[in-house]
Amino acid sequence: MSDDDEAFGIAVPAWRARRLRAHLGALPAAGAAARAAGEPRAAPAETAHRAEARRWLRGWDQADAAAASSEPRPPTPKQLAKLTRWEAGVGRLRPSDGARRRDILEAVAEALLSARPLPFGAIAAAHRETVRRCREAGVPAPKASRYRRWLKLTGRAAGPAGAPLQD
Repeated sequence: MSDDDEAFGIAVPAWRARRLRAHLGALPAAGAAARAAGEPRAAPAETAHRAEARRWLRGWDQADAAAASSEPRPPTPKQLAKLTRWEAGVGRLRPSDGARRRDILEAVAEALLSARPLPFGAIAAAHRETVRRCREAGVPAPKASRYRRWLKLTGRAAGPAGAPLQD
């Protein structure tokens, strides 16, 4: 890095860092979309920094015809095995308690997450309801991150065309 490089001499204020991360995070998707549209492998002229161009090109390189389809990848056998153990509460719960928790998970997901598209906040509301029902039943409630993973792997909260969770 040379001293005359002005781009690295500028500090990013904390209030802008979030927007900057969002902008840089969206560049690979823009590159993939450009490849899907048939554009040549050249970063747009409006990229102000080499990091932007690098991220855009990485998105273009990683995109291919197979990835253009929006089909979500099915869970691997290892993920399915972990999911089954987690649902049953193996190691933490008796089999009857694991079955009770699995029934609660499925009932809440069916009741609150059946609408398409999902309303804003539906996943958080479903988690809160699951926690409430699990406490009433006397079984450990799932953590939010585990609950989201369960929803993703079971496909219960995927939107149209396998859109990712957005809550």
